[in-house]
Amino acid sequence: LLRDKFREFSRDTGGLGQERVDAANAAAAALIAGGHPERAAVAQWQAGLNEAWAELLELVATRAQELAAAHDLQRFRRDARQVLAQLRDKARQVPEELGRDLRAAEGLERQHRAFEHDVQALSAQVTAVQEAAGRLAAAYAGPRAEELRAQEGAVAAAWAELRGRCQRRRRLLGDSVEQFRFLRAARDLRLWMDGMHLQLQARERPR
Repeated sequence: LLRDKFREFSRDTGGLGQERVDAANAAAAALIAGGHPERAAVAQWQAGLNEAWAELLELVATRAQELAAAHDLQRFRRDARQVLAQLRDKARQVPEELGRDLRAAEGLERQHRAFEHDVQALSAQVTAVQEAAGRLAAAYAGPRAEELRAQEGAVAAAWAELRGRCQRRRRLLGDSVEQFRFLRAARDLRLWMDGMHLQLQARERPR
């Protein structure tokens, strides 16, 4: 809000001020060119007005830069908080269930792949926070720079924790699916061998 208000102030000040300065310079130039007896004093006044105008423009530019920097800093703080909250919320959503049979385990594995796809979409936001932290930290020193690094570090740690949980769950689900597939194959093989055994027993024995 302050930045938007100052933009309007700067635009109005620049437009109106430049018109008035141009008019004063034109009047001074006319007096000097016309050989006015106080032309030396007029020239001094003209130089003083132009110097004061240049100083005012510099102050306006400095204030605009300060507001822009403050806006970037506040936006970074907001974005870092939001991304950190999203990462922690996603981490809490990683379930522990691995399934009680092959069908359930395969279903959970498909769900986890979709979940990891959603998680990967957060990488762009994490990268944006890290890049903003690096850019802003170069412009600040002391406690504020430490604050920026701390916020970026918290986001990076939460991102690593979330990815670690996803990788562990993917591995555990893969192990669970493989185990259930083996058990099913083992049961099928056992049933087949039992069937062969029964057939052997049912055959007529040689006399």
